[in-house]
Amino acid sequence: MSIYYVIPARRNSKGFAFKNRTLLAYTMKTLSKDDLDKTIVTTDDEWILDKLDTMYCGYTNIKLRKRPKKLSQDSTSHKLVLQDVIDKFKLKNDDIIIYLYLTYPQRNRIDIENALRFYSKNNAKSLLCKKELKTSPYLMMYELPENKGEKIIDSELWRRQDYRKCFERSHFIVIFQVSELDKLNDFLWNKNTVFFKINETVDVDSMEDLERLNKNVQS
Repeated sequence: MSIYYVIPARRNSKGFAFKNRTLLAYTMKTLSKDDLDKTIVTTDDEWILDKLDTMYCGYTNIKLRKRPKKLSQDSTSHKLVLQDVIDKFKLKNDDIIIYLYLTYPQRNRIDIENALRFYSKNNAKSLLCKKELKTSPYLMMYELPENKGEKIIDSELWRRQDYRKCFERSHFIVIFQVSELDKLNDFLWNKNTVFFKINETVDVDSMEDLERLNKNVQS
């Protein structure tokens, strides 16, 4: 059994141009030299494919998967991207993948190690993260025409203490056993997935998000 770090870095992004080129460095800093021969970057970005080894001090033992066009679309699920990596590098069923989305630049090495310990302690086969909700879905409504609304959760409960406890799902860190991928949905979840609690963190979608984050670090 081996542990692999898989990093998706698609060329095009909806947030801002070449977002993943900018964010890749944050994630690479969370990995040690010993991790690099078990690190796989899957990308269709020729710039990343060309520059990655020189960007990180010539660590050419990072594995690169030049992602085919059919797996580089806006509608491509991460499950398909991961299956491609597993097939390409012939990962074994008992291998563990730690999947690191690039949009969480505040994630650090300790976060990853703590999540992996939590995964092992719970004898899990898949892990996602969770964070506290600012507003309960029991209070939320779908918007309807004519300024009307419909409850998201169809319940007559009105006391907050009676609401079922809810949390927000996060892909801050994703861990799973290779053999489990077929059983996960496109959100990389199934009913046996365990959830590791994290603090509030920035999920970078826009340049403003990144600028705000960097400003907070400098202050």
